[in-house]
Amino acid sequence: MRKKVLIFIHKSLGELDWIAPFIKSKEAEVFDFSIYLNKMGDSYAEKKEIIGRYGLDKENVILLNNANYSKSFYKLIDKRLQKLKKTTGFFKPLAKYLRLRNAKELAYSEDFDFIFRDYQLRYVYELSCFLRVNRKAKVIVFPHAIAIPRINTQFVVDKRPPDVKIDLWIENSSKAYQLPDIRDVFYVTGAPGLSSFYNLEGLFDPGSSNVLINTRNEFDLHGCTKEAALERFDQVLAFCEQKGLIAQIKHHPRDHELYLYRDIQKKYTCAVEYTGTLTNISMKFRACLSFFSTSGLFLTARKVPVFDITPYVPFSEFNLSALHYSDAEGRLTNDLMEIGVQERLIDLEDLFTMGVLAELSEKQFSSLIKCFPANSNRLVASKLEELSV
Repeated sequence: MRKKVLIFIHKSLGELDWIAPFIKSKEAEVFDFSIYLNKMGDSYAEKKEIIGRYGLDKENVILLNNANYSKSFYKLIDKRLQKLKKTTGFFKPLAKYLRLRNAKELAYSEDFDFIFRDYQLRYVYELSCFLRVNRKAKVIVFPHAIAIPRINTQFVVDKRPPDVKIDLWIENSSKAYQLPDIRDVFYVTGAPGLSSFYNLEGLFDPGSSNVLINTRNEFDLHGCTKEAALERFDQVLAFCEQKGLIAQIKHHPRDHELYLYRDIQKKYTCAVEYTGTLTNISMKFRACLSFFSTSGLFLTARKVPVFDITPYVPFSEFNLSALHYSDAEGRLTNDLMEIGVQERLIDLEDLFTMGVLAELSEKQFSSLIKCFPANSNRLVASKLEELSV
């Protein structure tokens, strides 16, 4: 019997970035996948377009239609019960009973062997219904994109053992924080989206005129101000224009103020928006210039040198978070620079120093493999087989 897998994606394509390469791998051909996109795409047609963009229109992949699993009447009742549960535990059994009854009326499938959920462990009505009618399914917590979560951040549950079923917690890297009380279910597989690239042809070409620029949607949380970031963006585009480089700009998918970047882009003929995903990119690049983001690792995996262009504030002026800390020189830094997969950009002229680019290409690629294991698809598939015994 082929094992059936539900991939529940709540609201971030970052999770699809992580899981899509695994679903497309040879190792995953023994599984049948159902994908539920909860808050992405306003219609079934738009959701299908997203699935197609990720290359997931395969024979062993089904996109579930949200209309069959979510009715406003049931969600309203559940929302009220969730509020009541906070004041008295009396309503907890009632809420569970109604979710089970409602789920069955809404034709929720009851035969999943595995259910994948993201590691924020948030309560979502539809996911709760799937879990309620699939009591024997193994629950797999999987990463958001290629992050290295640390304690005391919004990306990781708190120190207490989470009050949800977890049979396996997949992590990208051994450097990620692991909850002490459930450390026995943690398993480092690396990221399929990275290791799938390791044996492919590199995209680094020091003679290419293309430079990828990753922007971001949050600033204070990541060590700089919005004004300083936009000024740096302007400076980088001005440099590219002057030097004859083409700036392929990849904006953050959840940025609701893109007009701020686009107002700057309008001034430069070198600025081109890259709208594809970094998991299937094939263009050659001289380098990647990135505001703080793990998305640059997709380029590192293809041997493109990645520079961090964030205009960091002095360490003494930063409200500490676990994503950033002080380096040996007292500057604000982060894991990506400290483990050697990104380099702090001091001088844009380095983009024309072939020796620097070539050295960083090899150094960063080597550091990446040390932190994010190869053969991720095989590791994930073998672990699922182990759980199914």
